[in-house]
Amino acid sequence: NDDDANEDCEHELEDIFENVNHDIVNDAQSVSSQNSPDNYEVDSYDAYPCLDSKARRKEEKKRMKAERRAQREGRGDPSAGQKQCTICNKSVNLLIRCTYDSTEEWGMVCGKCWKEVSGGVVDGDSAHPHYRYGGLWKNRRAQRA
Repeated sequence: NDDDANEDCEHELEDIFENVNHDIVNDAQSVSSQNSPDNYEVDSYDAYPCLDSKARRKEEKKRMKAERRAQREGRGDPSAGQKQCTICNKSVNLLIRCTYDSTEEWGMVCGKCWKEVSGGVVDGDSAHPHYRYGGLWKNRRAQRA
């Protein structure tokens, strides 16, 4: 009985190992087909896919560094750091924080809209009862002319 049990166990183990080996071979074949040269962009790093991604990361880092340098030197994107006016949605470098309607919620308005909501008076006037001044916001990243 013990010999029969051992023999059955050995057969089960052989079956398990065959299935595992079969799975490993299938996985290896699928991985090698995924890594075929047709699945990578054509450049000088085709033979080394890890170098390809490393080179891409390096180039992206250089590009970001150049953008930051240009911004610092005043050659960057002129709209960097701008915020939108709550009323007209125009992106500007200077906004006035204020309340201007019956909701009494604070909003950021540009100079043009500020004249309409405040009447052009810093403390407001009787024609604009919901107006309340709350300070200025200035884009510190703005490009200087």
